[in-house]
Amino acid sequence: MIEPSAPLRLLRAGYAPDDWVAVFLKSYATGETCQRVLSIPQISRPEFLAWLRARNARAWNVYVSVNAVSPQGRSRSRQSVMAVRHVFLEADEDGPRVLARTAACGDLPPPSYVLHSSRRRVHVFWRVAGFDIPRVEALQKQLARELKTDTAATSCSQLTRLPGLFNHKRQPAELVTMVYGHVGRVYGIGDFPAPKLRVEPTIAVVGHKVPADWRLERARRYLAALPPAIAGSHGDLHTFRVCCRLVRGFALDDDEAFVLLQEWNARCLPPWTDRELEQKIASARRYGREPIGGLLEAQR
Repeated sequence: MIEPSAPLRLLRAGYAPDDWVAVFLKSYATGETCQRVLSIPQISRPEFLAWLRARNARAWNVYVSVNAVSPQGRSRSRQSVMAVRHVFLEADEDGPRVLARTAACGDLPPPSYVLHSSRRRVHVFWRVAGFDIPRVEALQKQLARELKTDTAATSCSQLTRLPGLFNHKRQPAELVTMVYGHVGRVYGIGDFPAPKLRVEPTIAVVGHKVPADWRLERARRYLAALPPAIAGSHGDLHTFRVCCRLVRGFALDDDEAFVLLQEWNARCLPPWTDRELEQKIASARRYGREPIGGLLEAQR
């Protein structure tokens, strides 16, 4: 049964009243995307929620950023994250076992809430305060390895689905639901095991100031001129190199690179799945050898 108030409950429980978050919509039927960066009061307006429900009824998937983002920005990128509101894990294969392993961990507090995105797929949240970006990402990577959740879904710029709406990624569509625990408790750093390794920031600083719009436009033109990846013709290596150019050569963040890759990916034979693209972006950032911002410097 659809609960009209379900999105409101998450927005009010998981964020501060003056937070801004990114709302992202995607149609898997057409490949179209749409994003808005709005305050919690703006998203909570009846007319905006009605617009989300109308889009969702036309098979658009609706997502919201896990953490609060800058009101001055237009993206949910890592550098736009203003406050870490959650420790977050995503289990795309065996949600019940992940929840059992989580409950069995003696050094983990109980989750604040668990979102069921579809059958056997869950998003696990702990409400937190006091975390910086490197620490929460290091903790999420460690927990993802130990609890066997998605290790590619450990950036602080992750999205989650809004409960009370339908997940149209697979057919038949399934209603997204949320099970709440003790949401009044906000956990601190001391409530979690100390990360064994701190991760380096995923966005390296470019040595010169380059406007974001200029970087994106240069990268967009570069992609438009590239041939697609074709299975059996070194398509995997070609895609890795393309991702290296975006996240290293053009110094794009992971979300910017993912959005730009959508149109190019539609020409690939066969197209990569969203998860495959996310994994290739992460691998390019970690293992690529191009200097950060090298293509920007060359083009300047």
